[in-house]
Amino acid sequence: MQPLAEFASDTYSQQGEDGIIAECLSRIATATTLDKWCVEFGAWDGVYLSNTCRLIREADYSAVMIEGDAERFKELQANLPEDRVLKFLRWVSLSGDGRLETILAETPIPQDFDFLSIDIDGCDWQIWDSIKEYKPKIVCVEFNPTIPNCVPYIQPADFSIKHGCGPRALYDLAREKGYV
Repeated sequence: MQPLAEFASDTYSQQGEDGIIAECLSRIATATTLDKWCVEFGAWDGVYLSNTCRLIREADYSAVMIEGDAERFKELQANLPEDRVLKFLRWVSLSGDGRLETILAETPIPQDFDFLSIDIDGCDWQIWDSIKEYKPKIVCVEFNPTIPNCVPYIQPADFSIKHGCGPRALYDLAREKGYV
C-alpha cells in the first residue's frame, strides 16, 4: 500500500491535506459506509487553508463550520451558502456553550462522522481530548513540528499560548481514544 504522503495535494488546504484526506476516506470506504459529514472550526472564510472545502465543494459533504470572528464568518456564509453547511459564529472552548460537543449536539451530525479538522494554533490537543461522545473516523490535528517525536509535550490549556503539542502527545492521545 502506498504511503499516504504520496497522495499529498492542495486544492484549498495548506500541507497536502486535501489529497491525503481523500485517500484516507477512499481506504475507509472499502470497510465501512461513509456518512459524508465533516467539521472544521477556526474555519476562517470556509475556503482559505481549509481542510474541508474540497469535501464540501467536490465530494458533496455536509458540514459543521465554526468561526469566532464576525468578519470571517460573513465571508464563510457567502462562500458556502449551502443549507447542508451548518455555520456557527462561536469560539470553540474547553467548557460551556463553546465546547465542541455542545455545538455538535445542536446539529444532526452522526457521532461517528467522517472527518474532523482541528487547527487552532495552540490548544488543539486539549480540544481533541475533550471530545468524549463523538468519534470521527478521521481526525486531522495541527501539531508543532519543532518538538521532537519522542517528547510528549502538551502546552498548558491556555488559548493565549500558541506552542501547540508534539506529535508524540497526539499519538498517545490517539492510542487512548482507540485510533491506534
